[in-house]
Parts: sequence; structure tokens; C-alpha cells
Amino acid sequence: MSSSKKYWQSVEELNENSSIVEQLKNNEFSEAIPTDEFLSDKAGLSSSSTTRRDFLKYVGFSTAAATLASCEGPVHRSIPYVVQPEQIIPGVADFYATSVFDGFDFANLLVKTSAGRPV
Repeated sequence: MSSSKKYWQSVEELNENSSIVEQLKNNEFSEAIPTDEFLSDKAGLSSSSTTRRDFLKYVGFSTAAATLASCEGPVHRSIPYVVQPEQIIPGVADFYATSVFDGFDFANLLVKTSAGRPV
């Protein structure tokens, strides 16, 4: 499934003998990729303090944590009023002015409520 499409960065790349093409080929990777930092030889692996058992513990814990994080939470259903208050009209939103303190400063807010619950 390899793609044979060729993409150009500029119009000058259409000409194979252009100096820009040579310059782009030379500057494609300006510095070497540091593969020795993340790929180790056998001596580095054998001197490591992490055992296979510890590695499997870490993988198992992270898999279990990801599984638990992906579970759905409980569904909280809205329950209608048994005796509806006079000031609340279903379908009509109420607006209240309030303020909030975030630890450094106060902020003014306009809160929209519908059926007594914030929206």
C-alpha cells in the first residue's frame, strides 16, 4: 500500500537539475537523529534495574487504569417536580447575577437557570 505520489515544495523542484533540489536534499535532516538515546544495546539492557516482572506490573497497571477511565459514569436522571413552585415556568429560563472568587480576584457572572437547575 505504498504511495507513489510525489509532492513538491516549490515549482523549482520540477526541474531535476536545479540547485534548489540539491540544497533541499542536503538540508532535509539538518542534524542527526539521536537514536542512541532511546535505543540501547544489550549491555545497557542487562545493567537496567527494571526487571521483566516490574515491567509487566507497570503495563498491567496502566492498562487497568485506562480501562477504568474509559468506563461510563452513572446516569443521573432529572426528576420533575411533584408540586411545582409558582415562580418556575417550564421552558422559560431565569437569569441571576452572581459573583465568583478564584483566589485572586472576583468576577461577575450572569447565570442561566432552567427549571431551577443551572444551564
